[in-house]
This record gives sequence, structure tokens and C-alpha cells, in this order.
Amino acid sequence: MPAELEPRVIHINDCANVARTLVDEAHRRNLSWDFMPPDAVRPGQGFGSGMKARLAQLPYQLRHASAALGHDVLHFHYGTTPSVFDKPFLPRKPYLLHLHGTDIRTQWPQPAFHDQIQRAIDGAQGVYYTTLDLEENATAARPDAQYLPAPLMFDRIPEWSAPEGRTRISFASRWDDSKNVALQLETAAALVKAFPDAEVLGLDWGPGAAEAQRLGVRLVPKMPHGDFLDYLAGASVVVGQSAGILAVSELEALAAGVVVACPGTQWTGPAGEPPVLQGTPEEIVEQVRVTLEDPAAMASRLSGPAWVRKNHSAADQVALLQSAYRAAASSS
Repeated sequence: MPAELEPRVIHINDCANVARTLVDEAHRRNLSWDFMPPDAVRPGQGFGSGMKARLAQLPYQLRHASAALGHDVLHFHYGTTPSVFDKPFLPRKPYLLHLHGTDIRTQWPQPAFHDQIQRAIDGAQGVYYTTLDLEENATAARPDAQYLPAPLMFDRIPEWSAPEGRTRISFASRWDDSKNVALQLETAAALVKAFPDAEVLGLDWGPGAAEAQRLGVRLVPKMPHGDFLDYLAGASVVVGQSAGILAVSELEALAAGVVVACPGTQWTGPAGEPPVLQGTPEEIVEQVRVTLEDPAAMASRLSGPAWVRKNHSAADQVALLQSAYRAAASSS
């Protein structure tokens, strides 16, 4: 279908750069999808009442109206986002919904959020979830929900350049319960003890960060995405989250060519077993020890970049979504 006949689409909100990645890839394919970033969707403190608050929120309401009036299909990211557009003065447009994690894993079962998120799911033309651990809740809420793994644009990712001299072990995830922080901290302690001459780095992010620092992890501040990619690509080994899934950070490290170790046991989906080291903290230590003897050989054996390119291509997902948008637009 010629680009000028494609439905007018806007992605609203974002998590882990999924929306931004899809929109940027669409632009590369000469599709004029639009994007409304999180800070344009709602104020950081949420919507309030009263005259002063309403005046401050007017720019948001105008953006919402422009998005709804100017597009044929809306694509919301995160389960609570559609409710922001559920206003009597806004035209109702067909929409798709991406579920990203906390929304369907944690909030959907809670009485305070359940009805809001379930309405959003029920009203969508199509529902997607981004990681395998979300399947049970997502398909319970919507039996036809589809697994659409987090996409990457590979030309953004730097090539792995292992540091010369001192070994660098870099943790990729924030330190909180959604990442199984207890196992992550146990692994950090084991790595610091096993490799006293190594530089063990982690993000200064999450309630467990102070404990990680106490255990010997050197914390680095949160950083722009490009700098974070360099942080991953400059490691001898990257340690991913301990929740059994590969999120965008782990995928980016794999795509760069770094050996990634993920404590615990990985979920296995349509792509098969992910090419990462896994196991108990003690098993991770021994596998990292073997890796550090010849990191390039281990990286070659695991072949992370090829696996990620096969299973997490933004280009493939844009083509799939084009069909979904056409179907949604024709239903309105």
C-alpha cells in the first residue's frame, strides 16, 4: 500500500524505548508514524483538580485532542495510558495496546487498578506483551494477546570493545524487586569476592543500590541512552537481571556482542533458549571465570548478536504492525 494511503498512526507513551524504536524504524521505511513521549502524555505529578491545576494541564489536553483528531489509529503503551484519553470531548479512535510489565504483572491484579486496565485491554483492537513472564496475566486478561518481543534498531548499538587491562563486570539493571533484587545482590557479592581485581559496576538506581554499593559494586549514575549503550559495550561481561527474562538492556548487550550472564533460569519461548550464561550465583561465578580466560571465544560460541537480530528486529515488527493498523482503521 502506498505510504500516503496508510492509516495515520501515533504511538502514545513509551517504556524501555519500545515505542521510540518502532517509530524511528517506521520513519526509515517512509512511514509517517507520530510519537507522543511520556512527558507529553501527563504531568509528572499526575492530573489534579481545581482551577489552577486545570489551567496547568491545558497543554496536555490540547495535545490529546490533536492526537485523537489527527490520527486514524492510536497505539498506547502501558495499560493505564488509554484512560488518559477516555474523555467525553475526545473522539474515539481504534487503538492498540502494548503491555510492558508492571501494568499487567503487578497492577492488573490489584483492585485499585484492575478495572481501569481491564477496560483498556477490552477496548483495544489488539493487545501485545513484551516479555514471556507476562504471558499468563496478559492472556488471562485477553486470550488473543500476542507476544511481541522488545524490538531493537541495530545500527544504534556500538560494537563490543572489551576493556584492556582491568576486567570490568557491569550490571545492566536497576536494583529492585521487579528484577529479583535479592538474587542480583547475592550474585554481585559473589562476583566481588571471586574477582577482587575486577571493576564491578552497577547503576545507581533502585532501592537496592545502596546495598550493592556496600557489597563492593561501584555505582554509576543513570545516563542518556547512548552513554548507557557505551557502558554495556565497554564491559568484559554484562550481568543481566535475575528475573528470568531478557529486557531491552540485556538484548542491547547481546546485540553489541558482549557475553551476558543472567542469574537464575531463563524463560524459553518461541526463540528457544537465550544465548546467555545462567544459573546460581556460584555457577555464574565459574562461568564468568571461564569467560574471562577468553571473552572473544565465549562470545563467538554464544553468538548473541545473530540471535538478537533474528528475534528482535524492529523492521519485522513494523511490517507486522502495519497490517494491524490497516485492520483497525478499516473497523472504525
